[in-house]
Amino acid sequence: MKNSRTSTNKNVKKTNNKSSHKVSTSPSRTNAKPKKNIKRNSTTKSNVHTNNVKKNNHSAKNNLRLNKVVQDVEYVPFFDNEDIIPNNIRKVQPQEKKDEENLKKKTKIKASTVIKFTLFIAIVVVILYLMFNYETFNLTEIKVSGNEKYTAEEIVSNSNLNIGENVFKQLFYSLNTKIDLSYISKSNFSYSFPSTIVINVEERYPAYIALDKNSGKYYKIDNDGYLLEQCELTSKEDELLIEGFVFGDNPQMGEKINEVYINKLDIYNNIKIFLDKYQIIGNITKVNFSNSLTTITIDDKLNVVFANDSNLEYKVSFLKGILQENDQIVDGTIDMSIENPVYSKYD
Repeated sequence: MKNSRTSTNKNVKKTNNKSSHKVSTSPSRTNAKPKKNIKRNSTTKSNVHTNNVKKNNHSAKNNLRLNKVVQDVEYVPFFDNEDIIPNNIRKVQPQEKKDEENLKKKTKIKASTVIKFTLFIAIVVVILYLMFNYETFNLTEIKVSGNEKYTAEEIVSNSNLNIGENVFKQLFYSLNTKIDLSYISKSNFSYSFPSTIVINVEERYPAYIALDKNSGKYYKIDNDGYLLEQCELTSKEDELLIEGFVFGDNPQMGEKINEVYINKLDIYNNIKIFLDKYQIIGNITKVNFSNSLTTITIDDKLNVVFANDSNLEYKVSFLKGILQENDQIVDGTIDMSIENPVYSKYD
């Protein structure tokens, strides 16, 4: 019995020893794992180092690229304080900030323009109100200049101006006012401070006295063909006597004569120019426009007949030759309206 227990105990011991051996060996296995971890850690460190080098190289390249980009960029927006901006980009401003500043400037300019315009309009309104309502600007005097034919009173009475009324209102209405006097060709009204209006006129001058062959009346006409007044032949001074016109029963003074008669006056003026050009001596004392012909009278003795055509200069030059060849032609009629001019002496 003892022997069996002992053997059992021995087996137990052996078993215990084995188990203890196993237990004792387990720490050695756990101690081996850190060695593997150490190797892995060293590998990881080398990889980290390599990655860091790559990252540094990559960041260096990025910095180079950034520096190149910065050189072209007008402004670096993340620098709020100018003291920390690098020297190479310190003076560069952002495009957005420039646009914002330009917008503010334009807004200020618009606002100031609106204010100035409003003030201007207000000032103009005040001035206009005073001009048209202040008693200082009521008309007190009317002056006339440039008049010879008419008196100042005659011109003022035809001007529609009234003493005591506002001077600017009358000036405004006078823009369409025409002084209805036949000798007045032009008129204008000017303002003299504070309450005076000056009327400046230009007068027509008579160049012809025309006989109406139907009525036997005489009328004065200026160079432009305006009827000036009915007159008597005895009032003739430097005017040229014209015959062959018809003015009708009631011709209006200050109106132009018929266009047909104006064309005839143009023909006479051309003849006169050519007579002066070829130095034909003598004073033209009368012109007759009857029968579609133009007959001029020189020194009240010699009549020269011209056709109303475009060959006037040639006819005048021909007349010059006739007068030079015949010194004794002082009176009579020379008909230049036909192809072969004919001279006939008065009986």
